[in-house]
Amino acid sequence: MLRTVMRLVSGLEIGARIKAKADAIKRQTFVVVVALIFLLLALIFGLLAGYNALISVCEFTPLAAAGLVAGSLLAIGVLLLLLLPAFGEKKRKPEPQAAIEAGTEGLAMLDESLNKAMRQTSPITLLAVAFIAGLLASRRR
Repeated sequence: MLRTVMRLVSGLEIGARIKAKADAIKRQTFVVVVALIFLLLALIFGLLAGYNALISVCEFTPLAAAGLVAGSLLAIGVLLLLLLPAFGEKKRKPEPQAAIEAGTEGLAMLDESLNKAMRQTSPITLLAVAFIAGLLASRRR
């Protein structure tokens, strides 16, 4: 009975932890969204300031300044697209065959030893030993 109560209590604790973690993730997501909005506004302000600086300081025509800003944005976009494969999903290395072969080798050894035991003793004796071992194992739990 105590085990059942402890399982329920630990289940409730896990539920509370999951809820707390979800709330923390929600707060972090909100902060990240607000930060992205401010970064977008800063980017827009920077573009407008650069456009005005090209017109007033460097004495470009409005059309030339707009073309220069658009060209620089295009160059940045193309560079980011060229770098996109570098940030993509990493290729996983195939698992070594030695681990798989070791597992099958162990099964082959087990099968060989069972066949040897079957040849040396009768199947009824092995069945009785397995039954008794199962009973003993179930009583220890």
